[in-house]
Amino acid sequence: MHMITTDDYVEYIGPNADKYIFNFAKFQTLRDGFTVTWHWPAFLFGFWWFLYRRMYFWAAVTFLVGFLPFGGLIAQLGYGMSAYYLYYRDSTAKIGAIKATTPVGGASIALQHAGGVHGWVKIVGLLCFFLQPIWIFFMTVLFGGAFIVSFQQVML
Repeated sequence: MHMITTDDYVEYIGPNADKYIFNFAKFQTLRDGFTVTWHWPAFLFGFWWFLYRRMYFWAAVTFLVGFLPFGGLIAQLGYGMSAYYLYYRDSTAKIGAIKATTPVGGASIALQHAGGVHGWVKIVGLLCFFLQPIWIFFMTVLFGGAFIVSFQQVML
């Protein structure tokens, strides 16, 4: 097992590394144990934040949880309270794997390439945010009448 340094985390995390390093230190003092922290972007934009930080498993989980009735707010609170920890665990595992398979001194570039963020997520997220009302409008215009007719038939 290779020792993971603060510099390794900084290279892997990319933007806002200082904020993450501060919270990662809390988990390290607990020997990788969980403690509640708060992360506003994960609370507000769970799915998009997980994609942005390249945490595809958790992005899939948040996407699927979004289909559960009444589970959304509870899940969002969970994302907000555990995002730093989930990212810490994910980063630690990926950095460890990179350092174990990369020659000494070559891990820096591999960490920067594997970690960081997806800039495209911000653009796609904004597009979805602004296109959703347009989509709803057109679906209502195209199929809204059919819904009303079927609803009236059920009520009669």
